[in-house]
Amino acid sequence: MLQEIRKVLSEIIHLRDTTDVRGTIDSIRRSIAIKGYNVWILACGAMLASIGLDTNSAAVIIGAMLISPLMSPILGIGLSIGINDREHLMLALENFAIAVIASLGVATLYFLVTPLGTITPEITARTYPTFLDVLIAIFGGIAGIVAGSRKDKTNAIPGVAIATALMPPICVAGFGLANLDLKVLGGALYLFFINSVFIALSTYAIVRFLRFPYVEYVDEATRKKAVRWISVFVLLVILPSGYFFYNLIQRVRVEGAVQNFIETRVNNHNHEAVRYKIRNQPGDTLKECTLVISGNPISEDSMAYLRSVLPEYDLGGFKLNFVQAPQVREEELLETATLEVLEVLQPMMESRNARMDSLERMVQAQIADTLEFGRFQRELKLLFPEVNQLTLGRQAISVSGEEQTKRDTISVLLLEWKSMSRSARRQQQEKIEPWLRERLGREADSLRILHL
Repeated sequence: MLQEIRKVLSEIIHLRDTTDVRGTIDSIRRSIAIKGYNVWILACGAMLASIGLDTNSAAVIIGAMLISPLMSPILGIGLSIGINDREHLMLALENFAIAVIASLGVATLYFLVTPLGTITPEITARTYPTFLDVLIAIFGGIAGIVAGSRKDKTNAIPGVAIATALMPPICVAGFGLANLDLKVLGGALYLFFINSVFIALSTYAIVRFLRFPYVEYVDEATRKKAVRWISVFVLLVILPSGYFFYNLIQRVRVEGAVQNFIETRVNNHNHEAVRYKIRNQPGDTLKECTLVISGNPISEDSMAYLRSVLPEYDLGGFKLNFVQAPQVREEELLETATLEVLEVLQPMMESRNARMDSLERMVQAQIADTLEFGRFQRELKLLFPEVNQLTLGRQAISVSGEEQTKRDTISVLLLEWKSMSRSARRQQQEKIEPWLRERLGREADSLRILHL
């Protein structure tokens, strides 16, 4: 019975019977060189990937992955190590270096001249590699060499090119180099390094599993020594991704805890958290959560209570901040102004003509203020397109006097920035605050500016 099961399984998962050893070796060797038309295709792929990253277009990025010849020298490296072919190993390494330098150069040049050049979600997604990316590279590499070694070729290669995604990370590194953003540069290069190493490693493993013949004889002692060195190298490559993966799990846990806290403790019929911001990046000593509240203001006692129950949600080390800033749009301001005018208008309609004149002046002033805010909003977004959303609200504060503590309210201007690097965001903040003081004049003295 056991032998029958083994026979059935071997018939289902066999690889060696349909392997084209000589054809696979010749095919990979022929495609190693990055020269001639391959250079043009490589440059076009790098340009397409850069444009897709810059415009946050997944379709364009996928197209760049499909036409890029970056995987060819990587497969050549894995094959050459697997069959102990030193001559083609050096050729593959040389062409791999050429491909990386050319792709990085094209991407850097593009991001130096592009009028956009801000960090998009597609760029951000390739700056924080984790252990999951290692698994993608391993299984993508296995699928690639298995598909490429068949006598009857399959259609798996395009899917492998998309899954392993070699070109986008190197173009993100070009973005980091063009903007001198070392965090983006380092994260993208590490992701590209992970993909390259484990595609080559998967190729090496399948080549040995399929028992491709050695070009040069390797004795048992040398083989074991090589395996040990490869194992140590692989472990060193994986360790940082494991650390990043742990941090990713922690961030997901914190996000879930904060959302649970908001849904069960903060949101009710009086007010709700319309937005929240968590500061809990790896290496930060400060853990902070800021809630933007709409609706009725939260009292000091309620704030104290909400802070006291944070440990119940595993958020005991967090500093909890509240901003009373409901979203206000120009249309809402006009509607609010109209309602306020009508409330005042009803009793004044029975008054004398002199009071009617006073009401008319008040209406004109309110509409003028509303339109002025609209002009100010459009002017700010025109000068600072990096601002994603502009929110105006009121915040309750406590003012200590000589005799007693008084409560007051101040205007709050909440600026939510588009995703960008910390250095770029800091530069924009340094530019916008002097402009706001100059633009608003004396009104800026009673205005609090918050950045999200």
